[in-house]
Amino acid sequence: MKRFLSVLLIACLLLPICLLAGATEEAKGKIGLVLGYRRDEFYMDLESRFKTIAKDAGYELLITDTDFDIARAVAAIEDYTSMGVDAILSWGSAQFISAMEAAVEAGIPVVCYDGSTPSEIVTANVTYDPIDDGNAIGEWVKAYIEKNWPNEEVEVAILDFPASAEICVGRTNAFKAVIETIPNAKIVAQMDGKASRADSMAAAETILEANPNVRVAYGINFDTIAGFYAALEGRGKTDCICVSSGSWGEEAINFLVADHPQYKAFTLMNPWDMAEATMQAAFDAIAGKEVVYNQAMIAKTYDSSNISELDYKLIIESR
Repeated sequence: MKRFLSVLLIACLLLPICLLAGATEEAKGKIGLVLGYRRDEFYMDLESRFKTIAKDAGYELLITDTDFDIARAVAAIEDYTSMGVDAILSWGSAQFISAMEAAVEAGIPVVCYDGSTPSEIVTANVTYDPIDDGNAIGEWVKAYIEKNWPNEEVEVAILDFPASAEICVGRTNAFKAVIETIPNAKIVAQMDGKASRADSMAAAETILEANPNVRVAYGINFDTIAGFYAALEGRGKTDCICVSSGSWGEEAINFLVADHPQYKAFTLMNPWDMAEATMQAAFDAIAGKEVVYNQAMIAKTYDSSNISELDYKLIIESR
């Protein structure tokens, strides 16, 4: 009995030490993340990197998936403001101005990513340059036409997304500007693909019905051009190449790795680079350092010849 009591006493004395050793270190603060939509691969990889960086820096990361719903995003910004988080990270929109200004006035830095919020009170806008994006893929198409169809009239079709006034309209207009400099190329159709594979397929079918000789199809993201390709596949049309902007994702990358005969080139925005730049802007703001307001990043154009240069496997495996 005495032995049992002795063991019990030792266990009781050691318990606080064990609890102390197992306790997690208290976070130095909280950061609120307003996520665009988790079902998209680009946002999956953004989120995973945001989590890692926040954890490594000792911050608790609060996350709200808004599915690109304006009202839900505004509510998330307002909730984070009332909670008094140390910083707010959010996809950008002009419709967020009031909520973001209220956060900044409450002493909370706000950093926008993947689209800007046009207000000087916002701490920083970190986004891939849509003009450079559209221009780059347009230049790729120009070089392709000069090499492969120098003496043929080339019809070009575009699937855009007018609802995205800054990013997708910017990409489309820059792409069109390059195509208009090609003497033997002509844009014969432009329709709203709604950034959706199903809607883009329907739009492509309408375009191809009226313009069966289209040789180049451009989409503002991969789902858009995948919808166009589905329409081509349904018609057995193999003489049309497909290119797109903003096409980060395993499916798009694998097509380039396999040197697909019709999926030819995409601009790929690295989500880890964007997450790192966004978090650094937030950390600098929290520390009272000067932060660059407009941080335009450049997306690289990839095709089968250079896709091996992209270290994409680690990013995808980290989801």
